[in-house]
Amino acid sequence: MNDVFNEAVDYGAEGVVPVGTPIGVERLSHVHRVFNAIMGGGLGFAVEVLASDEFRRAVEGCRYLDLGEVANLLAELVESYGSSGYDVRKEEILDALLVGALIYDAFRRKVSEAPSDFGFDTSAPHDPAPVQGQPR
Repeated sequence: MNDVFNEAVDYGAEGVVPVGTPIGVERLSHVHRVFNAIMGGGLGFAVEVLASDEFRRAVEGCRYLDLGEVANLLAELVESYGSSGYDVRKEEILDALLVGALIYDAFRRKVSEAPSDFGFDTSAPHDPAPVQGQPR
């Protein structure tokens, strides 16, 4: 699972998701694209360097991962950024939500609900212990 998560992080950093990538990995990568920019320089930095489509995809990704509160806050903040209606307190709430393992925990929950969305073959039997001398 860590390899799949890290793959999504890498796609998020690159800003490109290869064609044929499982939908769960794709949506997780969109979340990471914005999340990494926010963590790297704050929401203002992210708004300056990322396109509006990237935020839209990140909001969709958050909703897909059942992070509705994060999705709603992000959408509202990006829409109002730079205007007189911008609420700095909401940005502080978003920052507090993004601390810790929020995205990883959401990823793990979603994998348990829809493993095929992340490229896991649900039809293959699970082998709890590898045979001696053979790779897993």
